[in-house]
Amino acid sequence: MEDNGIDLPRPGRAPVRGERPLHAPGFPDADAMALHGLGLVPMDMSEDEASEAEHSDEDGLDADENHPIRDRGARGRERVPLHQFLRMIAGRAVVGDRANGSNDELVANLRRVGVLSSEKVTKAMKVCARNAFLPEAHRNPEEAFMDSPIHLDGLHFNVSAPHMHATCLEELDLKPGHSFLDVGSGCGIIAACAAYLVGRTGCAVGIDTKAAAVQLARGSVQSLIRADAEYARQAAPMRFHTHNVFMPSLRHKGQYDRVHCGAACPASKLGPLLELLRPEGGLIVTPVEPSDLRVIVKRPDGGVASRIISQVRYSTLEVPTDSEMLLATLKMERRAMLAIPQLPSTFSADVAAITGSPGTSSGSSASDQSRFGADEASEGERGWSGLRETRWPWPKKLSALLSACSGNLASPSSSRSSSMAPDPEGDDGSPSKAGPSLDAAELGAPDCTLVGSQWSIPAHRCVLRVRCEHFRARCDSGMRDARDHDLPVPEHFSKEAIEVFLYYLYKDELDSRLDAELAASVLHIGQYYGAPRLVGLCERLLAREIKSGDPEDEGVCETAAALLGLADEAGLTHLRAVALDFAVMHFDAVAKATAWAGLPRSCADAVAAEATSRFKHSMDLMRRMTAQNRAAQQER
Repeated sequence: MEDNGIDLPRPGRAPVRGERPLHAPGFPDADAMALHGLGLVPMDMSEDEASEAEHSDEDGLDADENHPIRDRGARGRERVPLHQFLRMIAGRAVVGDRANGSNDELVANLRRVGVLSSEKVTKAMKVCARNAFLPEAHRNPEEAFMDSPIHLDGLHFNVSAPHMHATCLEELDLKPGHSFLDVGSGCGIIAACAAYLVGRTGCAVGIDTKAAAVQLARGSVQSLIRADAEYARQAAPMRFHTHNVFMPSLRHKGQYDRVHCGAACPASKLGPLLELLRPEGGLIVTPVEPSDLRVIVKRPDGGVASRIISQVRYSTLEVPTDSEMLLATLKMERRAMLAIPQLPSTFSADVAAITGSPGTSSGSSASDQSRFGADEASEGERGWSGLRETRWPWPKKLSALLSACSGNLASPSSSRSSSMAPDPEGDDGSPSKAGPSLDAAELGAPDCTLVGSQWSIPAHRCVLRVRCEHFRARCDSGMRDARDHDLPVPEHFSKEAIEVFLYYLYKDELDSRLDAELAASVLHIGQYYGAPRLVGLCERLLAREIKSGDPEDEGVCETAAALLGLADEAGLTHLRAVALDFAVMHFDAVAKATAWAGLPRSCADAVAAEATSRFKHSMDLMRRMTAQNRAAQQER
């Protein structure tokens, strides 16, 4: 959240000259984070200065123990470099009573007094006019173009003075391709300027604890993009979202080249800010309590240096409570545990191998799937076929269960809009608009047939061989049946499921008819014939059925229990993690499901072990937080 951002050059708190190294990566406690704790050692006083301090004491001027003279006498007084002194004077001069007539005039005055020095930042502040980032009631020139902070009453936060925006943007030294984070992004003007400075190859992110601020920033940037073609063409992609920077988040850790804070950071919390920077280093511009505006540099070797720009007045960043931190940590860990795994496609290489192979057998797969020799083939086929006779025959049971629960799951007509909606976390097998493809007509007449119970489907042997481990092992085995025209299909594989399977082999995407019930059968086919990416795509679809389900719905609980059995039996890691999570979080409801009663003992043991592990981990986190708080209190 942005605040006043007013320069406060005070007699007792002068900027420190130059840089001194910090101890990285952690920072000590708040009390130890004074000048010495940060490694910013003030320059020693001269004898004359020391004498003046002694005379001041004799005159009783430091009777108040908090008087700045005593502090300077004890630790040494910092000298103000001339260029910083002039800059502070300029900053004070800019904050005047006269409003500028336009944003260009405001920027020109900032340039005239030396607050703005670079052409690129000047251009960015001209393009991102201040009035465009204010609510309508504050856009009048008398308020918008005055170099002073603006309090937005209805939104309960302040917009900093333009000279503070200029100062921070100059110090950030943003370059094309940089990734930028604005903490306490407020109205969004700093993030918008940064997006313009880092360009299309960079990225800009704004976070704020106030949803109203995030909404204002998003709307302002969208309006700017619509109104200014140059900005839309040159600025980096931008995102704004509600988030507290001190809350654990894998999304932001180690992601940024530059970070700006629009509120004062407690000295003891600088460590979490440094963790936002990339491992190879970066730069932070932030107010630090009580009143320092600092530039903090993280070097590639992990070392950290800091310097003070000026004295400012900002509100403090919101620091979460221990309970909020605990819940956020557990939530982050749970999200990581349930993260959708990446499923890289080998389709481009497979298409090249197929189209470059004459006849039916000379092409070889370029995928990472394993190759089998003659002896290995029989073992491989037994491995895939072994799933037909399992101790818990999940394909038939699960199909019947999902069919009974079809009212609660995605139907064929709705699968593309719900279960098959594009997955923001990765490829979900939805139709792609570009890329390689296999045209059955261009491959010539089919040279083999998949034969089931009272049905048959023609296919191309080269496609089956390159795309499936099972058929590759069979074709390369040298056995008598390696070139058979008719390829028998296990009787429990339906024609519809085989059609969906073949559609994937030729298109590298899921058929639109695929719903949760059919996905279980297709997944089994993918495991049997050795198409691991198809297995993963079906696994994702089934996992989303659990994630998006209502725990109060009996059908969803039945499905979760059944899918836990499927995942445990078939070794489906992601689906098992999602089903386990659902069972732990909603055990009372899941335990009443008929499918739960039919699960093997190992599944119940797995749920108990997961619940116990989470409880112990939560207790460990609470003990650690308690110990940290006690240590901090003792140091104070």
